[in-house]
Amino acid sequence: MHDLSTLPIAVKTKRRWAIGSLLGLVIVVNYLDRGNLSIALPVIKHDWSLGNLQVGIILSAFQWTYAFANVPAGWAVDRFGPRRVIIVAGLAWTLSAAATGLATGLAGLVAARAFLGLAESPMFPAGIKVVDSWFPHREKAVAVASFEVAVQIGMAGAPILGALLIASFGWRLMFVAIGALSLIPLLIWYIAYRQPENDHALQADERVLIMSGRKQNEAVPPSLAEWRGLFTHVQTWAMIAGGLSFAGMQSFYAWLPIYLHQTRHFSLVKAGGSVSLLSVAGIVGVVTGALLSDLAIRRGWQVLAARRLLVVAGSLLGAAAIAATAFLQGSNAMLCAIAIGSFASGLAAASWWALVPAVAPNDRLVASLGSLQNGGAFLGAAVGPLLIGWLLDHGYDFHAVLAASAGFALLGAVIYGIVLRKPIRE
Repeated sequence: MHDLSTLPIAVKTKRRWAIGSLLGLVIVVNYLDRGNLSIALPVIKHDWSLGNLQVGIILSAFQWTYAFANVPAGWAVDRFGPRRVIIVAGLAWTLSAAATGLATGLAGLVAARAFLGLAESPMFPAGIKVVDSWFPHREKAVAVASFEVAVQIGMAGAPILGALLIASFGWRLMFVAIGALSLIPLLIWYIAYRQPENDHALQADERVLIMSGRKQNEAVPPSLAEWRGLFTHVQTWAMIAGGLSFAGMQSFYAWLPIYLHQTRHFSLVKAGGSVSLLSVAGIVGVVTGALLSDLAIRRGWQVLAARRLLVVAGSLLGAAAIAATAFLQGSNAMLCAIAIGSFASGLAAASWWALVPAVAPNDRLVASLGSLQNGGAFLGAAVGPLLIGWLLDHGYDFHAVLAASAGFALLGAVIYGIVLRKPIRE
């Protein structure tokens, strides 16, 4: 591995950032498809007379299949490459997102969301694989931030776009229309994306920058035995548990439209607009965290230490903000606390993903390890809605929900701050 200081300072072309932008566009539509349910749930809950636990089942259906499908999804990305995997997954999630609008009852809605989780599971392992292939170490956190910003744009756009479509056409057509939006960026991805060694639009000086530090055997797909070997390392299990904790911290936000609509008495459109505006704080957090993390590396910090610092800081700030939300009565103060929590989540997010190349034993297992961490996150995201629904149906209020989310954040800070201290040695 080349020392960071030996890499070229500047190159004439920016092909790698064009590829990063294209990846971000695919992620935006991906998150529009997965994020539009939360704004539709108050209407569906009313139309179908659903209880809170049933709402939790709907919310968790996506997370369960996503969590477990992440385990083989990362291996598939490492084996077949992000170009083919994203195309196949994208067509599948487009169909399943549209099918959500055709559901006639609870079972059909749960099935459509479960298949959506299965279809979308390769997206983030593929994303981190693209970043690892196209960017040098000193730019990885900023590159990850670009697709984390895309996540926040999708999360911000889904509630307000969904609310406007529901108000105009109803929730069924909303799911179909947003699902169809994926087709155009997927076509562009299929036409434009190649690995850097096969991209004819990539100039020589930028190719040197990208390829510096990459091992010669990266193009060789990992064997099944190498993939299984990841499970023998404590770092892998720490990342799975840390992912679960990170998602648990965010569990409250999946219920945010219902919380604002039912507890704070916001209108549906106002709730959607508030959630969208709060996502802007997440974007600021992502950019801030990425810049600080990469700055620390340029100042001489060890790569893993710089990534861990921002994850722990974001987790601790998130725990404090979520806990404060429970005690604030005024709407403006409450929204400020939630915005700080969203900022904190973003602060940790870019470094959370950029941890993966820093911990992985070699470049060929980056997507595999990233998928295991992400699988842990979505296992937490699956348990969270069920826990919240159970609490609300058994006499607890949102104070208990906020306390649980803050507790997950503190657990994550302990795992990433104390347990995950060294990379996996090859």
